[in-house]
Amino acid sequence: MSVMKDITWRNAEQLGVAVRSKRKEKGLSQTKLAELLGVERKWVLHLEAGNPKAELGLVLKALSALGMRASLSSDNPSSRKPREASTSRLDEVFRRLQRPAQK
Repeated sequence: MSVMKDITWRNAEQLGVAVRSKRKEKGLSQTKLAELLGVERKWVLHLEAGNPKAELGLVLKALSALGMRASLSSDNPSSRKPREASTSRLDEVFRRLQRPAQK
């Protein structure tokens, strides 16, 4: 059972901490996560250290591999739309961007 709840990440370092925590919770080594992503262990190390220049596609792939999800929202509460409407549009964008798994 996951101890993580919905968290707002404000910078790459916070994202890295969340990724590291989830990876450890799942019992994965950095090497194993790297294998799942098709990258070198060094990339995972940099992501967990808060690399602000990490490739977005790979970051999203890492989140997916860990069972995590990213969402976008406005900082202005008055401009927020109902959660299901904004989430479903973002989910659709991510579905369109997903590539078939390589064999």
